[in-house]
Amino acid sequence: MREPRRAGGVCLGTLSDGARALLDEALALFPGARVELISLEGEDLQARLERAAYLVLPEPGDEPLPRELIDGFANALPVIAPDEGAAAELVEPGRNGLLFQPGSARELARRLAWAEAFPGRMRQMGECARADYLARFIDDWSYRRLYGERRRSARL
Repeated sequence: MREPRRAGGVCLGTLSDGARALLDEALALFPGARVELISLEGEDLQARLERAAYLVLPEPGDEPLPRELIDGFANALPVIAPDEGAAAELVEPGRNGLLFQPGSARELARRLAWAEAFPGRMRQMGECARADYLARFIDDWSYRRLYGERRRSARL
């Protein structure tokens, strides 16, 4: 079965006034971007994430590890986020997402324009994001890897 075509971006949850203003300004600078603000849960959220091409985080948030970022990676979505906080540590520009200068609507607009212009590269970055999710956040996989490393070092 063929995977449905992914298109446009999503922004999850409720945004602060500052984040909403930043996203609105970026979208005004690049009106070709299609970013949908969604506040869904469960199967509806999952279905929408499966149709998106990328995830936008206009602000770093207060959490040490934003749930939205993990959800994006889990769903093979490259993340477009500010270069600060957890995103700066987890997003590798050009590999699993894109970073922009915090608070810069112009840079965010440039990243959105790039994402829309290069859907194939965004799909590749999404595959890397999914691989990172499996490597960093799936306990079972991490346990097997750690256990295998310990067994291998015990034999040396």
